[in-house]
Amino acid sequence: MRPRIDRSWDRPPPTSAQVRTDVLTGVALAVLSVASVEVFHSANGASLGWRGVEGYLWFALAGLALAGRRALPLTTLVVESVVFVVVGERMVQLGVIFTIQMIMFAALYSAWAWSRRPRALVAATVAVLVVMFGWLAIVFARPSAMPDRPQTGLLDPDAAIIVYSLAINVVYFLGAIVWGQAAWQSARRRALVEAQVENERRRQDAERREAVQAERLRIARDLHDVVAHHVSGIGVQAAGASRMIDVRPDTARQALGTIEVSSRRAVTQMQQLVGLLRGPSDGPAERGPQPGLADLPALVAETREPSATLTVVGEPRPVDPGVGLSLYRVVQEALTNVRRHSTAREARVTVRHLDDPRAVEVEVLDDGTPRAPHEASGGHGLVGVHERAAAHGGVAETGPRPQGGFRVRVRVPVEDAA
Repeated sequence: MRPRIDRSWDRPPPTSAQVRTDVLTGVALAVLSVASVEVFHSANGASLGWRGVEGYLWFALAGLALAGRRALPLTTLVVESVVFVVVGERMVQLGVIFTIQMIMFAALYSAWAWSRRPRALVAATVAVLVVMFGWLAIVFARPSAMPDRPQTGLLDPDAAIIVYSLAINVVYFLGAIVWGQAAWQSARRRALVEAQVENERRRQDAERREAVQAERLRIARDLHDVVAHHVSGIGVQAAGASRMIDVRPDTARQALGTIEVSSRRAVTQMQQLVGLLRGPSDGPAERGPQPGLADLPALVAETREPSATLTVVGEPRPVDPGVGLSLYRVVQEALTNVRRHSTAREARVTVRHLDDPRAVEVEVLDDGTPRAPHEASGGHGLVGVHERAAAHGGVAETGPRPQGGFRVRVRVPVEDAA
């Protein structure tokens, strides 16, 4: 099976900052190349070609052309190859100057590191190699290239020069290609990692938004029947008051008082609901009776892993159905988190009926530690815990305990239910 060069990824074009850097680098290399020609000429008296300036012009062009090494890598490779051959043919001595050698290497490297046209890259590389090694063969075929020399080693002098030159050129060109391909693969790996990180960030953001929205919709469904309870009660009391206002005014006044209390509570809960739910809601609200504090014993009894216990502190009192429902959901969410995301073996649920200040508090404690980060839920359920507490003017405390385990505590101010 023939080896296959992987160029399946389309490398993004260079940024404007990278292009600016290449342009400045090209100008700097042009100046350096011209300076290197002058130093070499001063030291060796090498020919500078046409009118004594041709060498400067070709070397300046070589440096400037490298400004397109990332934006136009294949064009740059072709231009640098032409300059390299012309300099070697017309000004043989200048061909050994390090700047022209360095620029040619950089052009071939950049083509393999930045080209976004795989077939054109292979074709251009093959053409360059054929020209370079063909030109090398022509040079060796010239009579002046192989002067008579005595044999001083194991190899014939002419054969030794050919082997040495071929080895140097193979390492030179192959090294540029391999290094450029490695740079391309490294860029692809970085791009894939960055894409994965970005996708993961977007996924987490989407999950966070969906979780918050789902929790808000859940709160809306929970409060729906509570508000409906107040409104329907107002209707019944109003109908009774209208019938009794003439014959039994005291009873009618009691009914109107009940209507006033219920209406205030309904308005308060509707304001809380409107302030909390600002996103669009989809689907009809669920119907049916909603649980409250009285249903916590059944909820705790159903919890098996980990085991759970319930303790009630203080004299139980009836509370507003909306408050009871929210506190029930808080305990339910906390127990779910313990089961899914903790190593706890036991959870303790405590309900406290407080008189000063008048409030109801629920607390869930566990004795475990969070599982590995990749198994964690990201804390979306805890967002709902804090929102439920805030919806009723309460406070929530969630987090690890100093002595170990995790705490979820919510305290809500309450009034006696009507």
